[in-house]
Amino acid sequence: MRRSAFSLLMTALIAVPVAAQEDRGTCEMQLDSARIGRHLDLGMGRVHQFGAGGVFARCIGEATTLQSDSVAWYSELDRLDFLGSFHFRDSAMSLDADRARYTPGLERLEAWGNVRLVNKKSGSVLTGPNLTYYRAIPGERAVTELYASGRPLVEYRAVEDPESEPYLIRGDRVHLRGESQAWAGGAVTIDRSDFAAKGDSAILNTAAGEGFLIGHAEAASADSAGYVIEGRRIAFRLTDDELSWVQAQEDGRATSGEWRIVGDTIEFNVANDVIQTASVWGSTTRAHAESEKHSMEADSLWIDTPDQKLRELLGFGTARATSRTDSLVTEPDWMAGDTVVARFDTTGTGKQVLVLLEARGHAQAFYYIYQDVDRLGPPAINYSRGERITARFKDEELDRVDIIDAGDGVYLEPSGRRQP
Repeated sequence: MRRSAFSLLMTALIAVPVAAQEDRGTCEMQLDSARIGRHLDLGMGRVHQFGAGGVFARCIGEATTLQSDSVAWYSELDRLDFLGSFHFRDSAMSLDADRARYTPGLERLEAWGNVRLVNKKSGSVLTGPNLTYYRAIPGERAVTELYASGRPLVEYRAVEDPESEPYLIRGDRVHLRGESQAWAGGAVTIDRSDFAAKGDSAILNTAAGEGFLIGHAEAASADSAGYVIEGRRIAFRLTDDELSWVQAQEDGRATSGEWRIVGDTIEFNVANDVIQTASVWGSTTRAHAESEKHSMEADSLWIDTPDQKLRELLGFGTARATSRTDSLVTEPDWMAGDTVVARFDTTGTGKQVLVLLEARGHAQAFYYIYQDVDRLGPPAINYSRGERITARFKDEELDRVDIIDAGDGVYLEPSGRRQP
């Protein structure tokens, strides 16, 4: 089964670290072949040795090999320098580079020039100008760690679907720890044909099922009916390896289909890679949602949109909804109250239309009434108040208004309209 686009993103940066290594100490190096070019005994146990003509070495008792054109060994540094066509292989990954440096005692492998790291299980690839790779050491370093700079590229493929289209991940710097933690910094981008995300940095922890995009963060699906969510920080969670929740924090902005949403915080609950419900709130920016014809503003908003089809929009705390059905009028129809509820239906053509608008608590309503269906003449104006006002719509036109408890208001006929 193909995993959802966004859920694959959540694990994207952690695909390259190798799997758990053999239960061992540090590498005990054995040189199987090389032509010794020079041997220097510097005294005090210090030895420098140089080899060329094709070098092949391995770690005794492990499926770990190292190969290059030449090698230099510095005993006092516990360090081997490999020059020319370096190749490293172990049970879970392969590494190629122009040159490398290996410190067996620290299990530190550094590589430079045309670096290419491949995860043998998933087929994921990291390429870049350099990396530093720390292998696990029992009792000292529990998991592998990898650092890469110079804006490396990660081509991520899911282990469950290695033949899938990869995600292309770039950042100025990448740090990978074990198989579940990753950090990328510096103009991070994550792209695929059906998804794109970006931020100043990214933090991922798939063991905890969570992650963050930080600084000028944005996540978007490529589907024209999909969504884009932006904020200074985007947080997300996974449930059973599928995206279940995403939240834009600070200066949140989102678009989904016909709607645009603004608020300090915007939160989506997601299933099957589409939005099911949304919440918007904030203390510095009033929650606001708008489409071409409708809008709502309140202290907070709750949006019911099963399978990303808007069904209900609720505003709480000094809420106000507007509906503009006539571009010629200066002020749209509006309704306000402590709580405002807007209900929508989907037509056979897929169009979402308003069917009910209701204000509860200190309710007010302002709307136009036309004498004929063609709206050729000027409309009358009605302003009403009550504890509860309900407006029902039919065929995208106001059909009926009910006012409950302490209802009053003003009705104004247009100038020149004849009375019956």
